Amino acid sequence: TVLEAGLIQRAHLLEQVLADVYGPQKLLAEGAISPALVYANPHFLRTCHGIRPAGDRFLTYYAADLYRGSDGSFRVVRDYGANPAGLGYALENRIVVSRIFPDLYHRAQIHRLAPFFQTFQQALSRRASFRRQEPSTVLLSPGPESRIYFEHALLSRYLGYPVVEGQDLTVRNGEVFLKKLDGLEPVDSIFRHIADDGCDPFALRRKATGGVAGLIQVAREQNIDIVNPVGSGFVDTPALAPCLPALCRRLNAEDLALENHPCWWCGTAEGLNHVLAHSEQLVIGPAMERTDGGSAAPKAEEVRAKPYAFVGIEPIRPPAAPAWERGRMESRLVLLRVFACATEQGFAVMPGALAITASDEQTLAGDVSERQQSKDVWVLSQRPVVPFSLMSGLQTVPEFRRDSDLPSRVADHLLWLGRYLERAEGLVRLLRSVFRRLSGEARTADIPELPFLLNLLRAEQIIPAPGKDADGVPRYRKLSTQLTDALYGTDRPETVVSVLWRVQEAARNVRDRLSVDSWRVINRLEGFSDSPASDPLELLDDTLFTLSAFSGLAMESMTRGVGWRFMDIGRRVERAVNQAGRVRVGLPWICTGDRSTLEALLEVFDSMMAYRARYRTVFQPAPVLDLILADRSNPKALAFQIGRLADHAKHLPRHGEPQSESDEERMTAEMLGALRRVDLSNPCSGSGETDPETLAAFLESMKARLKAFAQQISAHYLTRVPSTPHFSMIRGVRKP
Repeated sequence: TVLEAGLIQRAHLLEQVLADVYGPQKLLAEGAISPALVYANPHFLRTCHGIRPAGDRFLTYYAADLYRGSDGSFRVVRDYGANPAGLGYALENRIVVSRIFPDLYHRAQIHRLAPFFQTFQQALSRRASFRRQEPSTVLLSPGPESRIYFEHALLSRYLGYPVVEGQDLTVRNGEVFLKKLDGLEPVDSIFRHIADDGCDPFALRRKATGGVAGLIQVAREQNIDIVNPVGSGFVDTPALAPCLPALCRRLNAEDLALENHPCWWCGTAEGLNHVLAHSEQLVIGPAMERTDGGSAAPKAEEVRAKPYAFVGIEPIRPPAAPAWERGRMESRLVLLRVFACATEQGFAVMPGALAITASDEQTLAGDVSERQQSKDVWVLSQRPVVPFSLMSGLQTVPEFRRDSDLPSRVADHLLWLGRYLERAEGLVRLLRSVFRRLSGEARTADIPELPFLLNLLRAEQIIPAPGKDADGVPRYRKLSTQLTDALYGTDRPETVVSVLWRVQEAARNVRDRLSVDSWRVINRLEGFSDSPASDPLELLDDTLFTLSAFSGLAMESMTRGVGWRFMDIGRRVERAVNQAGRVRVGLPWICTGDRSTLEALLEVFDSMMAYRARYRTVFQPAPVLDLILADRSNPKALAFQIGRLADHAKHLPRHGEPQSESDEERMTAEMLGALRRVDLSNPCSGSGETDPETLAAFLESMKARLKAFAQQISAHYLTRVPSTPHFSMIRGVRKP
């Protein structure tokens, strides 16, 4: 209760300071705040001065790090205003602990976190409803490259706000829009998780590539609610904390309830004298920016030359708590990160916190989250707690949506996820066929189908060209080295490790669109390159099993919306291109009619079972080519892939376009027509309508048409709405 009252007071005070600094600046004019604290502060954004946020809320989401001292009182180490992190981790900790200890959790009367999130949702919705009754809110993230992207994806699912990146948003006529496949959708509020100076590359930092160009102007016109408003990072300034006690007495006529961790700003005469007199007992660091404490301490001459740039801080001595580490109990230092959000009635504090633990003070106070651990914090209730969760699905939805559209960027990542998955599966199947033949007792020269398989690998630059080897089959040791590099090589994009890395990268870009089970399957791919396997064949079998498991989950768990269609389009395009290319490269061996070569071809295309069910053990080029090229009932056939592409083309968004045949439909119809006209009754003899040269030319044309289809999909849907152009001044010339 004491902490709650102190945090509400502190959040209200910081909001008053922000409102004045970005408004009338009375505190600056009256000398209550030093000009150096504002104009020498990189957290103060001049561009944002004069902007009035929605509901006049200058601080809508606040966090603070605090610790309990040896005297039992709590002290604040740091305030967060720009984009406080950790809320998602606090939620995840509570979910995990409640599942691991369900009996303990339900016996103890613990305040739930869900009501706080509901309060946050409702407050954001009310502020954003000044423009429309059902406001649209997005969660703006730096993307998967962020260290805490997991938190963004979790909050997106829990709060129901789609995760977007800067390239997903665009400014048109003073409003912000989300770029979707079906057109532009207006955005009313942004729950941002990017730094202040990365929000608007046009207005704030011209070298930035992220953010939304024009966002500051939209905020100035009060057409968007941003949580927190851009510029609220002023709260994070270390030198501001020593000024808060006096500001609290001046603005609210009361003492600051929660003490600051002892800190002195050298920008005042009193602070400078104290720091210089006690320099050996204090940690002297930057006054305007947070650091991890790793830089060298400044000399006294530097402090005297620019006193406003430094603060002196007492070493932090936080309490310790037990933690489980390396199979035993260890003592860990602890900070508490607490959260509050603004409502119409004031600030609401989350009844819980994120406990951050580390083995030493520097790691604990720094921003190196990889070296920190966390704990769940319980606040006990004196009466029974009513179970409540935003995951219960009891919220009322305004309308039913059976096939909602999605951002163009997400569709692009889903398409490439499908392509990389299929590329990985095709590569693994081909290498597995080679390793199967090398695992026996036969010499390489005694495996008749080996030149055919190696030629397929060389055509895709997976292994190098044969060089001076007359038969194209190198010695076993040399071939083994080439195949090992094809598995684990990291310097080329064609290896298995490289392709699997692309699969994981594409999956990270759509993490919030994948089910938990799907993500667990993707995580299994990380172990491929940990250490070279003693049995490559077993490793390839396991990898193929993992890829097949993901494909099955995608088929069964994803709704048949446009997201699923784009991922399947990627799979079908990649599979069809690979099939046409491999058959084209292998035609000289296929037309020999050698049984072992035809078996290897069917194995590579995963069609052996289907062939044997029809033709038993008779292997001939014509039925083999018919099964893998023209049979629309075979899921691995070229005709099947193009048929699926034709079906997807009919169901892609047609917003604002005439209901006549689209270019995508026309292209797939032409490919299906070309397939139907190919005579595969006797393709290798030259006596029919199709001879080997004609078939080779047909396969080359199909590859070209498939690539043109993929380019058409990207041009039509995935780059449909261009980004707002950014300009920079280079030697006095404005260049895009």
